[in-house]
Amino acid sequence: MKAKRMLSLLLTAALMLSMMTPAFAAAAQTELPPASQTQMEETNEAVSIRLQATGKLVYGSPFELSVVTRPADVQYIGVVLGVKGEAKGYVTLVLSDKLRTLLKMIPLPRKMSKTPDQVEEFNVYAYVKQLIDGNDVSVLLSVADEVVKVMDALKFYIPTLKDMSLGLKLSLEMIRRYLPEGVFSRIYLDEQPVDSGRYIAGAVALQSGDLNTAGVAMFRIKPKTEGVRLYWAEELPAVTLAEAEAHNTGALLESDGVVANDAKVTYTYKKKGLFSSKSTEFPTEPGTYTQTAQATGNYSCEKITRTIVIY
Repeated sequence: MKAKRMLSLLLTAALMLSMMTPAFAAAAQTELPPASQTQMEETNEAVSIRLQATGKLVYGSPFELSVVTRPADVQYIGVVLGVKGEAKGYVTLVLSDKLRTLLKMIPLPRKMSKTPDQVEEFNVYAYVKQLIDGNDVSVLLSVADEVVKVMDALKFYIPTLKDMSLGLKLSLEMIRRYLPEGVFSRIYLDEQPVDSGRYIAGAVALQSGDLNTAGVAMFRIKPKTEGVRLYWAEELPAVTLAEAEAHNTGALLESDGVVANDAKVTYTYKKKGLFSSKSTEFPTEPGTYTQTAQATGNYSCEKITRTIVIY
């Protein structure tokens, strides 16, 4: 139902935009910087495109992933996919500045906004961002063909959208090819990756004649290790199974002196004695156990162990 509702809104936008006069569209084009108009011309100039990360690629540390092109005014669409670790299932589309500016220049009725009483002008860029931000990638893929159709229809008024349409098609192909199947996914527009894990990033130049120019890179955001420690939430004396329920039997993870509520900690329990195996569930029988806690996800530090007695 959500996808159908979004599709309906998208088609409404298409109808309204298709009613724009060529004169309005032409006026919108002339307001763009001269560089964005000349880039529409055919050129034989060599184009290069690459992705770079500035800063420390560690969870919680400031860094920025950016697209670098030559010439500098080349338009592009980029895709960043999280394929492993906490990043798995994360997707963000990255637009060039001029492309973003173009989409912001196409107004839409405020009633299409989630916050129609907002002071800011509502436009195609804001609409697309509210359409996909935080949603499952399947929502985008389910309406992707309609999005491309809208852009194909509008390209007669705003020629730049012709290149964006093809660039979006290539971006969607990358998402379908590399996004792990069966994982919970979430997609954003122009957001920076945050979670630790491995990513695949790609960008395609949209300049006429240069649509085969693309850059692909793989990078990793490491878990935070500095200033991270695990400790038991409370001491656990010898208790019965019923008494154990009244205690916090887990561990807390501290990052730079502050308990990280978003931290992930896994536990294993091994009963004392021969031929005993490890379990990830809290003991359900009397005995002496070794409890081990280990940080996972966005944090990493030495694991901690202790002996607990259940009688």
